Formats: sequence, structure tokens, C-alpha cells
Amino acid sequence: KPQHVYLLSTAGSFLGFGYYLLGEFDNALKFTEKGLKMQRDIESPRYLSLGHSILSRIHYDIGQWEEAKVQAEQALKLSQTNQEKFAEGVSWLLLGRAGGKMEKTQVDVAEEYILRGMKLLEELEIKPYFSQGHFFLGELYADAGLKEKALENLKKAERLFQEMGMDYWLDRTRTLLA
Repeated sequence: KPQHVYLLSTAGSFLGFGYYLLGEFDNALKFTEKGLKMQRDIESPRYLSLGHSILSRIHYDIGQWEEAKVQAEQALKLSQTNQEKFAEGVSWLLLGRAGGKMEKTQVDVAEEYILRGMKLLEELEIKPYFSQGHFFLGELYADAGLKEKALENLKKAERLFQEMGMDYWLDRTRTLLA
């Protein structure tokens, strides 16, 4: 029975992620937070970090960069504690993304975090998330006025997303390229 509760709690967070991808941020927050609360209530640390990663994405997209960074830091801490390398890689990406948006003078630190996440995800051969790293670098460099580096990473992201049929990210990349 506890395993079923665990599955239900993670399903709540992933339902929140689905709403995030649809751009329904209120529902995304509601279901992700509900899933995380269930996981905490049953004291299940397994992949708790992914719920915080989802919250980081949501807060980033609604312009709450400080909260996006807090959630990414929490995701990173939990993923490292629980030895979840995939989640750790994603957390580094999101931490760099949020930090770069908040502290535009700290491009080198944000870049380092994103590259650290990309390295982990590449070693694990998780191409979809590695590709998101190129997108996040493109965002970072575009915000910093580093046009050539932004274009280089966004073009890589576009090619990879197209190869994998990742239309959501392909559309976001093309919008940023425009």
C-alpha cells in the first residue's frame, strides 16, 4: 500500500508538469505542490527533488526567479542526498537558468551550473534534458547580449529537438531565435 501512495504522490507532481507544459500555471502549481505534500506526508524522499524541479520551472516561467532559484537549490540538495544523478543534472540546469535571470552580472556562474548539469546528463545519455541545457544556455547568453554564443546554442538545441520530435521545446527555441 505505501508504494501506491508514493506512485500517487509522484503522479500529482507529474500532472503538475503536464499543466506546466500546457501553460496552465495555476493548475501546475496546485498539483505539483499537492504531490510534494503527499510525498512529505508519507516521508518518501525518493525523487522528491523532481517535484521541486517542476516548481522551479513554473516559477521561472511566471517571472518569480527568486522562488525558481530556491526550488532549484532544494531540488539539487535532495537529488544529491538521495544520489539521483538524473535529477541532479536537471537541478544544475535549472539553478543556472534561474540564477542567470536574477543576477545578470553572474553569467559565468550561471553558465558553469548549466554546463555542470549538461555534463551529468550527457554522461547518463539523457539527450532530451541535455538538449534543454543548450536552450537554457541560449537564453542566458541572449539575456547577457552574447548574440553569437546564444545563436550557437539555440541552433544546437533546435537541431536536437527537431531530431527527437520535441515540438514543445522546438517551438520555444524558434520563438527565442526569432
